[in-house]
Amino acid sequence: MIRISKIAIRSKFNPLSILLCAGLCCYGQQKTVPRFETDVLPILQSKCLACHNAKMKQAELSLETRDDLLTGGKTGAAVVPGKAVDSLLLAMVGSGKMPMGGKPLPPEEAAAIRNWIDSGALKQGEEILTRPVPARDVFASILGAKCFVCHGRREQQGGLDLRTRESMLKGGKSGPALVPGDPEKSLIVQRIAKQQMPPPHLQEQFSVRGVDSGELEKLTQWIKQGARAETEKAMHVDPDHDPMVKDQDRKFWSFQQPQRPRVPAVAGQVRTPIDAFLLERLAAKKLGFGAEAKELSLLRRAYFDLIGLPPSPAQIQSYLADSGQDKYERLIDRLLASPRYGERWARYWLDAVGYADSEGGVSTDAVRPNAWRYRDYVIRALNADKPYSQFLQEQLAGDEMFDWKAAKTYTPDQVEKMEAVGFFRLAPDATYSTEQNFLPERFDAIAAEVEILGSSVMGLSLGCARCHDHKYDPIPQRDYYRVSAVFQTALDPYDWLIPSIECVGVGSKCEEKNLRFIPDPDPKVVSATEAHNLPLRQQIADLELKIETAAKPYREKAKADASIDDLLKDSEAFKKEVADLRKLVQQTKAKLLATPGFRSLFDMGGEPTPVRILLRGEVTNPGPLVEPGPLSVLSKGLPPYEPVKLNYQSGTSGRRLAFAKWITHEKHPLTARVMMNRVWQHHFGTGIVKSAGNFGKMGTPPTHPELLDWLSTEFVESGWSLKKMHRLIMTSAVYRQSSEISPEALAQDPSNELLSRFPLRRLDAEAVRDAILQSAGRLDPEAFGPPGVIEVKPDGAVLAKAGKLGYRRSIYLLQRRSTPVTMLDAFDLPFLSPNCVKRGESIVSSQALQLMNGDQIRETARYLAGRIIDAVGNDPRKQIDQLYLATLTRPARPAEVTAAEKVLAAMKQHWTQFYEATPPSEPIAGKAGHMALASLCHTLFNSAEFLYID
Repeated sequence: MIRISKIAIRSKFNPLSILLCAGLCCYGQQKTVPRFETDVLPILQSKCLACHNAKMKQAELSLETRDDLLTGGKTGAAVVPGKAVDSLLLAMVGSGKMPMGGKPLPPEEAAAIRNWIDSGALKQGEEILTRPVPARDVFASILGAKCFVCHGRREQQGGLDLRTRESMLKGGKSGPALVPGDPEKSLIVQRIAKQQMPPPHLQEQFSVRGVDSGELEKLTQWIKQGARAETEKAMHVDPDHDPMVKDQDRKFWSFQQPQRPRVPAVAGQVRTPIDAFLLERLAAKKLGFGAEAKELSLLRRAYFDLIGLPPSPAQIQSYLADSGQDKYERLIDRLLASPRYGERWARYWLDAVGYADSEGGVSTDAVRPNAWRYRDYVIRALNADKPYSQFLQEQLAGDEMFDWKAAKTYTPDQVEKMEAVGFFRLAPDATYSTEQNFLPERFDAIAAEVEILGSSVMGLSLGCARCHDHKYDPIPQRDYYRVSAVFQTALDPYDWLIPSIECVGVGSKCEEKNLRFIPDPDPKVVSATEAHNLPLRQQIADLELKIETAAKPYREKAKADASIDDLLKDSEAFKKEVADLRKLVQQTKAKLLATPGFRSLFDMGGEPTPVRILLRGEVTNPGPLVEPGPLSVLSKGLPPYEPVKLNYQSGTSGRRLAFAKWITHEKHPLTARVMMNRVWQHHFGTGIVKSAGNFGKMGTPPTHPELLDWLSTEFVESGWSLKKMHRLIMTSAVYRQSSEISPEALAQDPSNELLSRFPLRRLDAEAVRDAILQSAGRLDPEAFGPPGVIEVKPDGAVLAKAGKLGYRRSIYLLQRRSTPVTMLDAFDLPFLSPNCVKRGESIVSSQALQLMNGDQIRETARYLAGRIIDAVGNDPRKQIDQLYLATLTRPARPAEVTAAEKVLAAMKQHWTQFYEATPPSEPIAGKAGHMALASLCHTLFNSAEFLYID
């Protein structure tokens, strides 16, 4: 019988409230503490375990045991003992979000879960919560971060490997590292407690931090609990039965394999099937293509599109003299065969993959001495029209295509493959600095490479799934780490190789084998470099000896073995002498050639560190194990991903080669689409999919989906030939249109989405600079090799330095992230952090200021004037006509000739008066006329017609 208190009787509670109060009072008098097995598990079995069991593990979460709840899933622990209000499990069931698709939990069941959590979340046999320490927390967060550098995959100092419980029990020269159940007798705890490990004097060199008190407590508890081994198996993903990616997800247009559409039968000018797809859309608006572009406009357009340079006056005259019906088609073939084609189109690819000649990441922005070999690989591959499928495979896994470690020398084909894998070494990487070479920075470097792969090759924002499931696309966080696992055999954050080539005592170790650099095995290349460097190194040694000799009397006077910098404070004369000598040392060092080799990627051999999902993307919060593999949403209908078995001396895993074959499969939904869209973008200014790096649900849908699929399937059927696709696009009627806008087109197609006219486009940064230099004969034709030198002026301007033959083409200049060439920067050169799949286009005052006031532009105008005078003499009309051909790819119109003659006469009079007032040191005949023509050249460099492609 329930006794009701007098207070309750006198209250205004209704009978139900009285009974509830009484029930709670009775419950409070009970001594029974709720347990997981009796109070919670039955609820979970009936409502939750269908999805959250050990086999299914929806959201990486199992609810079968209390310890499963404490371990949690991809969003962390499901319960916080003693704090129901902070527990995710209760938040999900209380809000009705779980069970998904079922009825909400009855209030009494939710109350039972709440009561169990607030009572300590205990299981049978416990009076006090003993939270299990997962083995993954020990091996991933503590030992992996602090100890594997010396006791891991490649190094087992003292014979000790700390990567598994078994290897710790085996121990090293000093005996077993742990005694399960007894942390005090465990050698690893003793050494850490005494701060002997990691060795303090090596922590900076190895870029590790000491084990803090919280980490030591976790390690101690793990040992006290028996040092339980890691029994978890990596999650296996079957794309045909994947609970995390539904069939409905795969119905999105870009996740389905391209199907070759029927070419529409349309009226109008159809030069290639491309035109038919476009005319079908235009006809619906009662529009057609505009008039064909003028002959020389089309000539200029083709030159800049394919080689990024203007035609010379001689090439213009030759084209005009050609009376063949197919002269335009033959022009396209000549341009595609030009070695300048690769230089032009390589720039677009280098943007997309984030190429730079410096590391980025920290302010020192160290130069990457051998990165240029990747740039040259891209240029040569494009010139050779290497199939795009092969082009990608070599970049993803070139080192796995032959046994590079067993080869004593490399064939030209093998050299290309080693250069190609520089693809994975392009993102900003701060880990060359000891202060920035910890686990978070390593994971950031890997994440940047995954992001580049996603946006440049797959057209997906993979980086969005690093910390949680992708919010818009069907890319589980699990799949992000599966892709990362493909590369972890080479990019292992727990067994890191620093990016530096010359060993300067930073990073994990100061040994060649610990640098992510493969020396060139060709003895000729090595000996040539050594022959160049030997006298320079001797000069450096002599200069440093002079500094020491100069310091000797000052040291004797100080009667101390001071360092030189301390002695500089005592004498201005000595300070100047040392400064001059040190300047010579730096100048001489700048002439040294880098050790010849490949900034490449390679598997490091041995068993790679297991890859885990990082809950919330946190390095210190490791989650479930994953296998290497591709994205599940794209894999259905493709051959299953399986690492290629390779019996190489290099001990490579074959993971990347398998991924390379998966991504270049002819039925892959995205690879061909993404590349064809980008080719279209570079020809027309905007892609069929405007969001070139995002073909997902937050990207823009294609304006002409059938055309994109036709181009993609044609690309594959053509043998993945980019040059064939260029020719197909550039010989189409849509490409050969004028940019003039008719009133009808302006009304029906104002944004030119339907391509009722050719889009007027500004030259990009490199084309502006290169065209100015080319027209004046100042463009150095040298191709390939180390980048051209740049210099930073006192006013902050960054300029390219001229060589014997002029200035190198923009693609060959040193591309240092922190010091972009000012001229290129003004015209929207992208900052690659990590990459750029579509450049912005601005119109800002700095562009006009560069063209008007830049010293190199003015100097180049004088060179162009001199070149014109050499070609046609002093006849103003001939000079004007030659100038227009060289800069605007057309003869001057009569009205332009008249205006230009007046300008030349006025400017000649101005310069004559100037030289009369300020005579040059050496009288030069015709100098006033030369400078007058140079002023006119400078004017045309600043014209809109020079900067835009019609």
